[in-house]
Amino acid sequence: MKAVILAAGTGKRVFPLAVTKPKPMFKLLGKPLMEYVIEELAAAEVHEAICVVGHNSEQIIEYFGLQKHGVSIQYVTQEDAKGMADALLTTRDALQGQKFLVVNGDDVFDPGLVKKMLPVAINSDAVFACQPVEETWKFGILSLEGDRVTGIVEKPDQGQEPSKNAVIGVYMLSPDIFEYIEKCPPGDEQYEQAIQAMIQDGKDVRAVEYDNFFGSYKLPWDLLRLNEHFLSKQDAYIAPSAQISEHSVIKGDNVYIGENVRVFEHSVIHGPCYIGPGAVIGNNSLIRASTSIGAGSVIGYATEVKYSIIGENCWTHSSYVGDSVIGDGCNLGAGTITANYRFDEGNVQVEVLGKGKMDSGQEKLGAIMADHCKTGSNATLMPGIKIGPHSLVGPGVLLYTDLEPNKIALQSKQVLEIRDNTSGFDTKRREELKAKLLNYPQKR
Repeated sequence: MKAVILAAGTGKRVFPLAVTKPKPMFKLLGKPLMEYVIEELAAAEVHEAICVVGHNSEQIIEYFGLQKHGVSIQYVTQEDAKGMADALLTTRDALQGQKFLVVNGDDVFDPGLVKKMLPVAINSDAVFACQPVEETWKFGILSLEGDRVTGIVEKPDQGQEPSKNAVIGVYMLSPDIFEYIEKCPPGDEQYEQAIQAMIQDGKDVRAVEYDNFFGSYKLPWDLLRLNEHFLSKQDAYIAPSAQISEHSVIKGDNVYIGENVRVFEHSVIHGPCYIGPGAVIGNNSLIRASTSIGAGSVIGYATEVKYSIIGENCWTHSSYVGDSVIGDGCNLGAGTITANYRFDEGNVQVEVLGKGKMDSGQEKLGAIMADHCKTGSNATLMPGIKIGPHSLVGPGVLLYTDLEPNKIALQSKQVLEIRDNTSGFDTKRREELKAKLLNYPQKR
């Protein structure tokens, strides 16, 4: 059976991360998301794929070529991002009337799912994989009678979902789907309407339950969960060419340190984590669990990174990066802070699609920064702030609103007051404090 890999979307919901690269080309642990998908297909013994490309397609074609991991790849182009139905229509000739598998180029699932679906697909017109979810507004939601699908609603409003059973982005379809797509009016819901028409016509549409990990890159912070998943599965490894100071500390499981990494004195690295080839971990830095550092990045002196993704060839110095996604080629000036926790301890709210703030569902969420951005010294990025590619945040700026691509945020007015000094220096008080410090009991 051939697989159709959908990789043509513009990624508006993950703004600003897909402005300069397709969603499937975002790297985790040194590999694009779509490479994990192809590995999953190969493990399920699916060796032919048709990849639908569009937005920045040259990046996908150049990286994957005509074959990857034993899967041959044919490319078709969706000229305009007109939705899933239109994307499927571009594959019609290449499929030659066969049943086919459909996967998204940025979803992560266990290859056992495909093997479980194949026997069901033999006598069915369509097969969906489904899994109960809480965030129903992010998925297509099924109505079921046993394993028979009676309806589907795409991204229902909260409280309007017919069930908790989400379509998780893996489908098997018969070529009949093309006729139904052509009968439905073009639009974002054309595919769902075609499936509904199949159901109403009595076609056999089934669902297969799936209990293992499924991760979907639909919103920027989904990457943090995917990153955590991959880190939990990686093998511990320290490359022979890595130079690690004997005065540094590496602790925990699943720590990967790539070729030519340099770890300086008094740095602490907690697993699971990934440090890509050629990266530098500076003195007194702290890399906390579930963090990925891209190839060639320099985590400078006294930087703390917590539960974050830092891309390739980034630089930091005396910064705090918490629960954040930082793209490639970014430079964080000394003292930069990505604030990740609200004063009221509520979930972080994020602007999505220009439709106002939405609840991220995350108690802690820092910055979402696209490629080639810079911050000045002592810049502070408030929770959930998004920064477009090639944008700058000036020194001392408290950024509390999103920044579009190719923009610069500066502190336009600073009030500096200079007056006579009437405060003295109490040297006696300083000596008293020093004496208390020297007498402070130490643990042995």
